Amino acid sequence: MDIYDALRFSAARISNELFSAGSIFSVYSLATTFLIAFCALAYRRKMRRGRANFRAIARAIFNKRILLTRSFAADVNLFVLSVVLMPVVVGALVISTNAVATVVVGALNASFGARAPVACCDLSIKVFSTVVLFLAYEIGYWVDHYLKHRIPFLWEFHKVHHTAEALTPVTNFRNHPIDNIFFGYMLATFIGAASGALAWVFGRTTESFTVDGKNILFIFFLWTIGHLQHSQFWIPFRGVLGNIILSPAHHQIHHSTDPAHFNRNFGSVLAVWDWMFGSLEIPSTKNPRLKYGVTEEGADPHSVVGILATPIFRAARSLWRGGAEAWNVLMERMEQRRREGSKSTSIS
Repeated sequence: MDIYDALRFSAARISNELFSAGSIFSVYSLATTFLIAFCALAYRRKMRRGRANFRAIARAIFNKRILLTRSFAADVNLFVLSVVLMPVVVGALVISTNAVATVVVGALNASFGARAPVACCDLSIKVFSTVVLFLAYEIGYWVDHYLKHRIPFLWEFHKVHHTAEALTPVTNFRNHPIDNIFFGYMLATFIGAASGALAWVFGRTTESFTVDGKNILFIFFLWTIGHLQHSQFWIPFRGVLGNIILSPAHHQIHHSTDPAHFNRNFGSVLAVWDWMFGSLEIPSTKNPRLKYGVTEEGADPHSVVGILATPIFRAARSLWRGGAEAWNVLMERMEQRRREGSKSTSIS
């Protein structure tokens, strides 16, 4: 592949990401979500001041101060890396959903026997499968996110996402490549298991409603409030809705530097998992003007080294320390057992 072919390949990747209806960063979903943001800001301004200043609202949406930050520049660089290279890397290293589904179907057939194919109710099965696979994605996302905040080795990679000091829709791509690989494994496991279970229950491979291969329920979220989770717009859901759906404000709390907000709101679309497991933080009606980012000495969180290399070294150090601590605990327990054994022998 020469330079021309490489440039054409990169341009095609970026074009597909921007102009595919099912893309997580399509211009169509960006347009609809920012239209929602515009309407929400206009309504709030009219309620407070009696009128909506559309020029001021436009300036708030396209904030030059945020777009000129080093944090945003780093997000853009990772966007290019994620769109152009990561699909190839993740596709090569992560097990496929179909592979997991095949294993699950085989295990269920071996344990309970094969089921006869269900030959009716295709629409109902498709609707049911769409909901089940969406829930599988959501719980897989939650578990992946929870583990990355709780396990130091995984946190070092996931921390890259939290070093963003200015939240924009491009921040969605601010992920370390290894973080993306772990995420791919988790989704393949949960969605593949759900697909296999559905195939066994109905005796055949089921289909779901998708757009460019992505679950239509997830696409609906993207086209409404998804991009606003990484933004400066405080749009909170409270009450019953706030216990079911994660609003943009829910996720902004997750990025907050306030220690009271650490390890809260791990979900993607649904708040029910955080509610069930006690990690849900309902946002206030008033904007608390949160600050974002992770401060660490000796590392530039927006540089190439700080984004790609430093997490690897720190993850390795974390793994080494964890292994050393586990070894010391094991040695202490063995020594304690030896002493208890010597003591019991002397008594007898």
